[in-house]
Amino acid sequence: MAMSILLAASSAVGVMLLGAGIGDIGPELDIGPGEIGILTAAFFTAAALTSSRAGQVVETIGWQKAVRITAALIGTLLLAIAAFVDSSWRMGLALALMGATYSLANPAANQALADHVHPKRRGSFFGLKHAGIPTATLLAGVAVPVIIINFGWRTAYATAAVLAFSLIWLVPRGSIPATAEHHDEDPRRTVEPLSDTALRKLALAGMLATIGVVGLSTFLVASLVEDGFADGPAGWLQFGGAIFSVLARVSYGVVADRTGTRGFASVSALYGIGAFVYLSWIPTTGAALAVLVVVAYATAWGWPGLYTYSVVNANTATAAKSSGVSQAGIFAGAALGPLIVGQIIERASFDASWGFIAGCLLAASMVMASVSRAVVGRSLPASDR
Repeated sequence: MAMSILLAASSAVGVMLLGAGIGDIGPELDIGPGEIGILTAAFFTAAALTSSRAGQVVETIGWQKAVRITAALIGTLLLAIAAFVDSSWRMGLALALMGATYSLANPAANQALADHVHPKRRGSFFGLKHAGIPTATLLAGVAVPVIIINFGWRTAYATAAVLAFSLIWLVPRGSIPATAEHHDEDPRRTVEPLSDTALRKLALAGMLATIGVVGLSTFLVASLVEDGFADGPAGWLQFGGAIFSVLARVSYGVVADRTGTRGFASVSALYGIGAFVYLSWIPTTGAALAVLVVVAYATAWGWPGLYTYSVVNANTATAAKSSGVSQAGIFAGAALGPLIVGQIIERASFDASWGFIAGCLLAASMVMASVSRAVVGRSLPASDR
């Protein structure tokens, strides 16, 4: 579990540090909100283009080798950024290479948990696993007052490299037979294997929702500063929001295990609530805005654990390959999100961007609801439909 969380966190912390440390990185590399969007898009575009293939690679070489390769490459790239990056295009190249490597991380962790976690604990464990991404944002947020302000942004990247390299020693050695059952007797949880069409719909919903996720993590600090917050408090608020996202993901997973839910309807509901929060965000300032930031993290960024759980619960035997397909949609949204939202901010305003994100979340809710209806209808006996 520790390996899975650290794998996700260390693989994404490089791009999260770019947004959180923009106060120092921006002037040195001549990067503004628009450039942040482009650079973040480079990371996730590379991940989206390689995700499906990465899932197949994990199934071929095994999750243990995939984790070691990911940790070594991510650590090397983080060190390269700290030592050599002196322009926006070099930062973009490094982030693109990091994104291509990142696409191995999720399928590897998903297959490891699918093979070794009991079906009735999957929700909890995938909630914990997906605490890795907000942990990356949490680390990026706390890096602002603790490391970047005092020692510079390059030191923050070097510190993150140490975290990545440490993963190599957390991977169990030798052959480990799968111990988790691939079927669950709880009829509320049972789902027939997802079709390619269902996986593509899930990818679409994930893409739309992730636009909001990346908009929140990439531009939050800059938005708060424009609304009157100082750099330090803005970074700490991002830190606090990430904590609530972690708690939400774990809590939703625990509830899924106790109720036996399939996960699809719950994800749809979180998308819808997130859309309402973003719309409420637009006219709000001060302490009320800080509260909405926390709620946004708990809803608009509280769903990924349930999302992955819903895929793996249905396609346990092919978790790496199936999650590679669904994850491609999330990466595509993460690539499009900063690019589009950054341009909206530059050409219009932060408020306009939050309205756009709310619309994307509402559309994602509708797509996920359609998947939920199809899955439930197909899985229930004819007498219960």
